[in-house]
Formats: sequence, C-alpha cells, structure tokens
Amino acid sequence: MSAIELITKLREMTGAGIKDCNNALKEANNDIEAAVKILREKGIASAVKRADRSAKQGVVVAKLSDDKKQGVLVELNCETDFVARTDKFKALAESLADFVAKSSSAENISEQKFDDTRTVQDVIKEAIGTIGENIVLKRTAKFSTTGEVASYIHMNNSLGVLVNFEAPADVIASENFKNLEKEIAMQIAAVNPSYITRDQVPQEEIDKEKEIYVKQLQEEGKPANIIDKIVLGKLNKFYSQICLMEQPYMREEKENIKNVIAKVNKDIVVKQFARFKIGE
Repeated sequence: MSAIELITKLREMTGAGIKDCNNALKEANNDIEAAVKILREKGIASAVKRADRSAKQGVVVAKLSDDKKQGVLVELNCETDFVARTDKFKALAESLADFVAKSSSAENISEQKFDDTRTVQDVIKEAIGTIGENIVLKRTAKFSTTGEVASYIHMNNSLGVLVNFEAPADVIASENFKNLEKEIAMQIAAVNPSYITRDQVPQEEIDKEKEIYVKQLQEEGKPANIIDKIVLGKLNKFYSQICLMEQPYMREEKENIKNVIAKVNKDIVVKQFARFKIGE
C-alpha cells in the first residue's frame, strides 16, 4: 500500500487530518493499527467529532508587555464552565495569548506555526483530544502604541477589555493617568460602546436610525416642521449610548467620558479598544 493509500485509509478509520495521519504513520513505521492506537492515545481520532460541538464557555485573557507599549486580548472557548475553570484550559489560553503577543501578525493566527512541528490549530486539536471538549480560538486583538495599552479582566475571566491610549510621556507617568486608564477600561466593560466618537458611526447606521425616528414621530402625529429637531435630539441620545466619548461616566452620570478624560489631560486620546465577552 502506498503512503497516500495508507493516509487515506487511516483518515477513514479515525477521521483525523492528513498531517496527523502522516505523523502517526511515520511514528508507527507504517503499521496502520499502531497508527490508529497512536491517534487514539493522543485523542486526535475523536477530535474531529468534538469539533462539531458548540463551544460557548471559556476565558478571556489579556497580556501586556513590560513597557505597556503592546497588549493582546484572546478569547478561548470550550463547551462547559467546568472545563473553562480548569488549570489545563487556562494554561492553554495563557500560552496562546503569549503566542499572539510574540507573533508578527494578528491575521490567521490558527494557521501560524506555534513551534517547529505544530501550527496553533494543531496545538488546539491536541488539547481537544486531551481535555475531551471542543475548543475554539474565537478571536484575538493586538495593539501597539507610542502611548500605553491598558487592560481589564472581569471576574472569572468572562469578559476582557484592551484599550490603546496616546498621551505625552509625562502624562502617562502620572498617577492620575493610571487611575483614568483603569476607569476607561472598566467603563467599556460595563457600558459596551460600539465606537469611540460619533464620526466613526457608519452613515448607513445613522440613516437607519433617522428613518426609524421619523416614522415613529409621524405615527405619533408630530408636525412635520418640528420632526427634524426632535430627530436631532434622538440622534444625540443614540450617540451617547454607542460612542464612548459621549457616554455618561458610570460613576457620575452628569459627566460624559470626554469631560472625564479632559479633566486629567486634554491631550489624552483613546485610539482603539477591544471588548470580548464570553457568549457574545
């Protein structure tokens, strides 16, 4: 039997991938029964079946470089909360976050080489076999900055936030800034903005909101000459819900986030953020 025929047969017997089958056959000196045993011992033979199962639990992990010029956020999912709380699963999430931090690109993480012999997806497959649940690297974020990256992880690693700030070096070194970046990260975690400023909101999203407001007001019988003014007020409220800078501060609703930041220093800029919550 040729090498290709052996691989094909082993795939049919186990459901494992081509690379896994090839490696198992090499290890077993082309003894197909021994290769099956190797795949089963590694859990790879059953990993494919498990990969169809829903993964809606998990953890969110953040990693910052020592100088806080770089940060990553990783969401790793599994099937049950029990597994999400295990040291083995948490260690896998930490190792993947470390990998993302060192990676030269945040694109196609699963296909990147984790080490000399395995891709990230290979590592996850091995973990599926060992842990016994479907595991999915759902999403990652990676920020680099001339300012500082901050992070916040909510209880049980169920929610995480990464924020990229730009500010003068003397401001970044201040205690007020350290307190502010924590507050902003917690604000994002608690209130879940979609954008930083209103100019980031896509025009089609604005148009859709306007259309809804106009129809509502027309059905209420509002005079045509005041509808535009009312719509403007409704849009301002809409922006205050979805734009970080316009959101009421969670600790003092009379203040918006833009004013809270300006009180520390007007040169502080929130450049980007990521917010990952398990189940969303």
